Parts: sequence; C-alpha cells; structure tokens
Amino acid sequence: MDIEKLMLPIAEFTEYGEVCFAHLSENGERKETLREHTELCQKYWKEIVKRKKIDEIFQEFENVYLEELSKESRNLFELMTVNIVSVHDLGKINPNFQSDKMHHKWHEEVKPDPNIGSRHSILSSVFYLDYFLGKINEMWGSKQLIKKSEAEILKDFAYIYSYIISRHHGELKEFETYMASLTGKQMEGENLGKRAKSWYMMWKENILHESGISKMRKDWKKMFGRMQKEDVKKTVYLYGLTKLLYSLLVVADYYATTEFMNGARMLDFGEIVDYEDMIDIYESGDVQKKIREYEKETYPMEKEKLEKIDEINILRTEMFLDAERVLKQNSDQTFYYLEAPTGSGKSNTAMNLGFRLIRENEKLNKIFYIYPFNTLVEQNMESIGKIFGENERVMSQVAVVNSLVPMKDRDEGNDWNRILLDRQFLNYPIVLSTHVMLFRTMFGHAKEDVFGFHQLSHSVIILDEIQSYKNELWGEIITFLKGFAELMQMKIIIMSATLPNLDILTDNHCQTIRLIENREKYFNHPKFARRVVADYSLLEQKMTMEYLMDEIVKKAGKNKKVLIEFIRKRSAEECYRILCEKSEIPVFLMTGDSSILDRKRMIRKIEALDSVILVATQVVEAGVDIDMDIGYKDISRLDSEEQFMGRINRSGRKSGIVYFFDLDNAEKIYSGDKRIEKDKTLVNKEMRELLTAKNFPAYYEKGILPLVLAEKKKCNDENIEDFFQKTVGNLDMPKVDKRMQLINDNRLMKSVYLGRIIQEENGEEIDGRFVWDEYKQLIEETEMEYSERKVKLHNVRSKMNAFIYQFSCKAEFMEDEQIGELYYIENGEVYFDENDILRRELFEEGKDLFI
Repeated sequence: MDIEKLMLPIAEFTEYGEVCFAHLSENGERKETLREHTELCQKYWKEIVKRKKIDEIFQEFENVYLEELSKESRNLFELMTVNIVSVHDLGKINPNFQSDKMHHKWHEEVKPDPNIGSRHSILSSVFYLDYFLGKINEMWGSKQLIKKSEAEILKDFAYIYSYIISRHHGELKEFETYMASLTGKQMEGENLGKRAKSWYMMWKENILHESGISKMRKDWKKMFGRMQKEDVKKTVYLYGLTKLLYSLLVVADYYATTEFMNGARMLDFGEIVDYEDMIDIYESGDVQKKIREYEKETYPMEKEKLEKIDEINILRTEMFLDAERVLKQNSDQTFYYLEAPTGSGKSNTAMNLGFRLIRENEKLNKIFYIYPFNTLVEQNMESIGKIFGENERVMSQVAVVNSLVPMKDRDEGNDWNRILLDRQFLNYPIVLSTHVMLFRTMFGHAKEDVFGFHQLSHSVIILDEIQSYKNELWGEIITFLKGFAELMQMKIIIMSATLPNLDILTDNHCQTIRLIENREKYFNHPKFARRVVADYSLLEQKMTMEYLMDEIVKKAGKNKKVLIEFIRKRSAEECYRILCEKSEIPVFLMTGDSSILDRKRMIRKIEALDSVILVATQVVEAGVDIDMDIGYKDISRLDSEEQFMGRINRSGRKSGIVYFFDLDNAEKIYSGDKRIEKDKTLVNKEMRELLTAKNFPAYYEKGILPLVLAEKKKCNDENIEDFFQKTVGNLDMPKVDKRMQLINDNRLMKSVYLGRIIQEENGEEIDGRFVWDEYKQLIEETEMEYSERKVKLHNVRSKMNAFIYQFSCKAEFMEDEQIGELYYIENGEVYFDENDILRRELFEEGKDLFI
C-alpha cells in the first residue's frame, strides 16, 4: 500500500479549503485554514503509519477479510482507508462553525438547523459518504470494474469509516445507533445524521449548484447480516481495524492541532530505536554475566545432576536459558506461554524474552510489561532501575502508566504539551502497567481509552497472571488476544505459575509456543515442589476465629515469621485486633487499604525482625516480596493457594509449611468462578494431590476449562459465539467494553481523604494536608494552560492516592471539606493505630462523630 500516492489533497473534496478555517489561536491573532490543518493531519498520519509499520496491518486485514475481492475493489478500499484523515474535518465548512468558532462570516444563508449548530464531525461523515459512495457506484455502475457483491462490501466500509469520522471528537458509541441516525430511524435523540444529510443537500445545491447526493441505505439490516456471518477471526479483525483507524485519526488530529496552537512538533512516537545499547547495558549486569558464564560452561546441566542441585539460582538460570532457546527457535511465531514455578525468576526471564524478540525482529518497536496489580508494576520498575543502574538514556524510555505515578517528563523540560501527549498516546518505548490499563486500551469505548490503541502495532506484550481474573472472560480474552496479535503483528507472552491452556477456549488456531518444553524439570524439582509443605489438618473441622487464634499463637514464637491470609477484609481486621492483644511478637496488617508506601514500609520492618506476624488479605499473593517461615490461609482457588505458598520459604534455604483452613465462604467473594466450587478446592482430597504435584494442567484441563467452555456455549447472554457475531461483529463498542471489564465493582462507596503525615521510602515526609491544598488550588485555577493544568492535576492526584480510603456508603463521619464526591478529614492521624493501620471500625460503627 503506497500511502503517499493514495492520500488525496483536500482540493479533491472541496474548493473551500483556503477560505474556511479549522483553528483559531488562543489569542485570536492567528487562523489556520482548513487546507493547512488537513495537510498537517495527513503529515502526522503518514509518519505514524510509517514508524509503526501500520501499512502492514492494513495489508494483513485485506488478506484475511477481503481475500475474495478483486484487485480493483481492494485498490478502492485502500483509497477509502487512507483518506479518512483527508475528509475528517470537512464539516468545518459549516457556516455556524465558521461564525461561532472562527469568527468568520461565511455563507450564512445556508446555516444548518439549531440541532446541528456548529457541529462538524457528523457533517464530515456525510461529505465522506457522498464522495466514496459515488466512487463505488461509478466503479460498479458505469465503469463495471467491480461486482455488485463487492460494491456492497465496500459500501459497508464507507459507512464504518464515516462512523469513525463522526465520532472523532467523542466516544465510540454503537455503530447501529449511528446508522439509525443517518436514516432517521433513531428511536431516541435528534437523528443528527439525517439532519446532516439534509443540510449537505441544501449546501450543495445553493453553493455548488449541484443537485443530489449519493444514494444512501435506508435499511442497513443486510449490512449487519453480512458482518454477523463472518467467522470469529474476521469479526475481531474488523473490530481491531475500526479501533486502530479511530486511534490513528485522533492522534494525527491532536498532534496537528497542538503544533498549530503551541508550535510543538511531535518528533518521537514512542518506539524503541537504540535497543542494542539497551540490551548491552542489560547484559553487562552482574546477574546476566553469571547467566552467560553458566551458559558457556555448564548449560544444559545433566538431568541427574540437576535433580540433586540445592542452589535455587542454578534452576532459575536453567529456566532462563531454556525459555530463551525455545524463543529463538520460534521467533517467527506470535503467541507464547511461559509456565514457571513461583520464585523461579519469571520477571527477569520475561525481560530477556522481550529484548530477544526485539533483537530477532527489527519490525518490533515497543514492549508492554503488564501485571495484575500496581504493586507488581512498582516492584518491576524498581528492578528495571537496578538492572540498568538508573542509566538516564535507558530509563527515559521506560514509563509506568497508572493513576499512582506522576506523568513522565522524558526530557525534564516541563514541556506540558509533550508530557500530556506522551501519556495520552502511550508514547513510551517500554510501558509498565496493569491488565486494567491494557484492557481499557483494547476494549474501552471512551475517547481517552482508545488514544493509545495504535501503539499496539508491532509491539511485544508480556502478560503476567492473566488467569487471575474471572474465568467467565477467559474465552473472550484469548480469542481477542490471538486475533489482535495476528492483525497488529504483535508478539504476546503469557506467563504464570498456574497457567491454564486457554487455547481450549478459542477456535483461533494461531499456534501457541510453550517456552518451557519440560515443565516437570522445574515443577517436580525438590527445590520448588518440596520447598513448602502443605498441612491440611485444620480442614478436618469447621474453623472458628477463636480456635484459629489459639493455633497461631501456639506456632508463632521466637525466630518465626508467620503469614496469615484471609479472603475477607473484616476477618483479617478481626484477627489483627485479637493478635495485637494476645501475641508477644509484633503484628502487622496488610489489606487493600494499605497503599504501596504502606506496604513497602511494612515489608522493611518485617525484613528487619526475627519474629513477626503479618495478617493479610489476597493482596499478599502477588507483588509483595516477602519471605516467611509459616503460613496460614483460608482456602479459595487453587491458583491462590499456590501463589500464597510462593510467599513462604521463598529463598528455599529453610523448610516452610502452610496450614490451610476453611473459615469464610469463598463462593460469595469469587461469585461465578468455577474454581471456587467445593469439589475444585482443597476440601476435595484430589485437589490436594494436584497442588502437591503442582499438576495445574490436569487441574485446568480436566476440571475447570470444560466447565468454562460449557458455560460459554449455553443459549444465554454469556454465549461466546453470539457475543463475537452480534456484539463484536456489529461494532457495538459500549457493549464490548462492558463485557470485557476485568473488575466489576458496583458497590456504593464513599471516598475519604485522611490528612496526615506519611513517610516516603527515601525518608522524606509528605503532609497530606499540603497535598490537599495543592489540589484545591489547581481545581480553582482558571488561568493555567490546559495541558499544564491537566498534567499537574494528574500528578497531584497520584500523590493523593496515598491518603484516600474507600468506605461503605453507610459509613458515618464528620468531614471538614468536600470536593465532588471526595470527602476531606483534616485530623486523619486519629484514625490510625500505632502501626499506622487504619482503624476502619471507627467509620463502620459511627464512633468518630465527635472525635
């Protein structure tokens, strides 16, 4: 596809590109013509397509979706695709837009009706339709270069592309709603599409002295019928292309507008350019040097010798090199599984695999490291900092993207426009974030969600613990990931200690490469398999808190570090209060209330103590780097039991033991999860055997995945085939968004900001009261430039997260101030105990009303 030749000048679509304006500078002194803006947008579109090699994605889409179309039809399809950007702002010819926004009186005799007002996106979509439906009809009719069936498919895309144009200043609503609006059949709303057509006809007749408009569909049902008949892979391709083109259009528009308004040219689009230097620095680290020495001198170690090895780092090195070897042999593949035991060094192995893929394939230009929790993101960012010795050149290319970390200033020059655009469009060569962020990018329908979709092109995505989310979504997740990987020319590595074979849940036959060919080499090795012993004696009775406390106090003692996990926060808090009274050794509490700073501070204290008890909820299962001697855990999912055991005897130097008990009802907490059914938990002795043997493939393939698959084939709203054909295939973006949300929390909660002094990791103190005042000033600020205010608000909110807690809507308290739905209490210290643990009962019981 030759983008340069395909892209048409604005003069092809209108003769008024020089006399109508697109933007007005903030001081009103400069005006940008519609031609100038369009050409700037085209420049950025072409540059991003070139840098991200997106033309190859267009080609892949054609080869799969349009495989039966003639060369002439495909040429027209390419012309239509590329010129979305050329037509996207033609609606600014709207006399109301010129008058109201540009202070330019122009053909006021053909103003649109008040319902359209100064809108331009919906008018641009009609310009697009008139031009390209005319082209299609010409090639099918008078020129007879394409078949009628081909013309109908091309028209489908003309409507889809016009829909993208109509939404480029808003969220991606239902495609069907847009079609109903065009035909005037929209049940609710103003039928803006039909009004836009009426205005366009009037404008065309009165200004251009041309009659008529290309015939548009009054009934679009056949179109949706065609889209629904496609196989699942094609529906994912169509969905992916639509989001890609929307993202491309919006990013080109933003960059062009920013360049005109502020003179800020975007030259860097977030791709890895000097990866060889980065890899050289990585390989020069002490850990990597030892691995490479071992590779030359010993690897692979003989089986008999390896089985007797007591040094865990040798096993980690073997696994690292095994995975690297298989990757090199299969670097042309797309999808990989990395299944490795807890404590086996997956993070370093994953980093190496990402670099290897970049080195093996010069087209790959970005790496995403994606984790389930922000604590893991933070932990891995620290690891990267240590590995690269805080090398400025490397670290400037790495960014954490979440709500807890300030926006990255890559040049440290306070270029607010650049900082904001980098964050909005994920312009970082290496991104560390959570599944939630990635899924918002892939499946969200809000404008801000889709901004970075184009960055998935030719990227490496490493996903950690994807199975930690509700298993009713696994089929959809794996189907989308495989489809996106093929369309967007991505490489995806999914890693876990308890990795289900998700291929069973999808019809996509994209090959999956297992990077650890012999899992038993590690899972059955004594250093991993027998590092921790499971004790099930407490499962022989119905557990009470009183009995459990007595058992823990008996076992805890001198030179013992004890970890206790509950599946309900209230139980953890109750246990903590009791042990504070009963235990002679220090007791700490870690729950969802504990901020990242709280957890780091707690871990440092625990590491310094010989004897300690840590009471926790599920937050301790991943992202908390601790090494304890004894564990107690309320049973839930087998994955969780294995993750918890990974916190015990982590170094492998001692002998660890975990006592499992059954206190709270896990089915209420993990509602709908097949793994929580009683016969799939440690209540069943067969499951105990599977956990001891680390035989998670058998657990999933015989017990869990068939249940998940059967559920997905039922004739109900959860049917996966219906979802891909009727929802994804119909481009119902809000419905896809809702279905693919990883976390559904519909509880009514109150957000409370507790002003107090906390200590950062470096010892610096932060007074939450000053942070609150900074936030208030920014909220009230009216003179600051938009981008600077946006960046500063995000950065102060990231600091505020350490002071914000969620409470039931029934919680009672006396706030000092309120901004929106955020309540502020100035004397926040009184709500914490001597260990800085939140005294939640003060809120839940209403005891604090007169404190």
